[in-house]
Amino acid sequence: MSELTPEQIYAAHREIQEHEIVVDALEEQIRSLLTEVQKLRKEQQQRREAINQCKGAISLLRRIPEDILIQIFEHCVQDGWTLAPVVVSGVSRAWRKAARAPRVWSHVYVDFDSPKVLWRVRSWLANARQAPLHITLTESWNAHGPLLHEVMDMLVQHIPQWHTLSVESRTIQHANALFSYLTGPAANLREVDIVTEFHFHNELDGEHNDIISLQDAFKPEYTPNLSRIRYESNVLPATAIFPPHIHDLHLKVTESPSARALSAASIIMLLESLPSLRSLSLEMPLFYEQPFVPEIEQSRTVTLPDLESLTLYGPTDLNEVLHHFRCPALRFLYLRSLEEMGYRQEPIGPSLLNFIQGSQPPLELLELHDIDLTPAAFSASFVALSNLRELRLHESSISDETVRLLHGPGALCPRLSRLDLRWCGHLSGRALVELVRSRNIVDLERAASGGSGGQADPITEIGVINCCFVREQDILDLAALTVCRVVMREKDDYCRACDCCGNTRYRTRLRLRHMTNLSIQERASIHLII
Repeated sequence: MSELTPEQIYAAHREIQEHEIVVDALEEQIRSLLTEVQKLRKEQQQRREAINQCKGAISLLRRIPEDILIQIFEHCVQDGWTLAPVVVSGVSRAWRKAARAPRVWSHVYVDFDSPKVLWRVRSWLANARQAPLHITLTESWNAHGPLLHEVMDMLVQHIPQWHTLSVESRTIQHANALFSYLTGPAANLREVDIVTEFHFHNELDGEHNDIISLQDAFKPEYTPNLSRIRYESNVLPATAIFPPHIHDLHLKVTESPSARALSAASIIMLLESLPSLRSLSLEMPLFYEQPFVPEIEQSRTVTLPDLESLTLYGPTDLNEVLHHFRCPALRFLYLRSLEEMGYRQEPIGPSLLNFIQGSQPPLELLELHDIDLTPAAFSASFVALSNLRELRLHESSISDETVRLLHGPGALCPRLSRLDLRWCGHLSGRALVELVRSRNIVDLERAASGGSGGQADPITEIGVINCCFVREQDILDLAALTVCRVVMREKDDYCRACDCCGNTRYRTRLRLRHMTNLSIQERASIHLII
């Protein structure tokens, strides 16, 4: 390559200078445009804020009535969002006004581990004013001495406003100390929930192993309206700790390696001190260090004259305690086992029959969940339950022959009108169709004669889930005769918590095979809840 001449070098420098001038001009233009862009973006943001303000002015949230907002905030607190009153106050003027309602602050959550527990209790009580109070106490290892005394002193000053009390305590000893502060009248208190536990490095014997301060804190003259107690612990109380005037007791013993045996004698002892019970639920663990200890004295009984609802949930052996119960007013009986035995539990039948014959209750609902009876026990129970209106069976080996005992005329359980059958592997669909049809015929004959004549009531609803010998055509035939349900109940269905009876695929298949091509008239004639 030849050397550049001076003229060529000069020309190159001149061209570079010209390009640099243009580049500088372009840079200045870019800066000007960027400045303009920033101005435009700022104006754009201002417009967006104005749009949001206008939308907020016409939004549904601004138009929600104040009383509805207050209810929404209350539900937020009830669902566990304890700081909801503080947070929602910063949303808007309308929300802040609604959040000032005393009811929104009436749920006082006391966490003794929080460094702001005193400020929080003081603020919530001040904002709640005279509203009914729902107190939740979460007590830890550190809740003692001056802190516990100061917090409880503030709360007890408002004890006439208490409507519910929930206590979560790490130890039974600490729970005893906490309840010892409750010495004044709480005339409006209605419910008490207690969750506590015993720590096994201590001795099990002794008065400090049960919350003995409960009866002193909730004397009838102090808490005349207290009706419900829910008590959860890892040991069954060994003494009568509950106030005698309560109407509803839910007692839950969690799984633990406790040396304190679960015994029928302890249960009977507890219930002997509660003559006013109307609802009782006993929930015991499946695994216990020592097996359930039955009562040696078979003639020992406890009478609960006002009890209307009884639920037993735990090991199969727990249901044998029925032998010792006398409940002449019982209307609802729920027997649920944690064990899937796969065979008929022989001791349950005699216990149930002894209970029915000894109490002669006007039983309207009987639920046997994973508890099975022999054909003879089923038959004897049906004979004794002339007022039974609803029967629920889960994992039962009830047979076609047993179901025929319910056929009309002259049927056993003449008032029976609702059936719920799940995982009944010995029962055929045709037997159910014949049962419903026989009751319908009896009902038509009764209507024609113009009187009851002691005849059986028709089956108004039948639920069938996961019964292997009930075919799809049987379901359709049942739905043509009465209301047939192949899905769990919306309310009062224990299987929803267990998720054992979802049968989504079966219901989808049934709908696609038989329901999609039906006319409006055909669908109207089929009463299927799917």
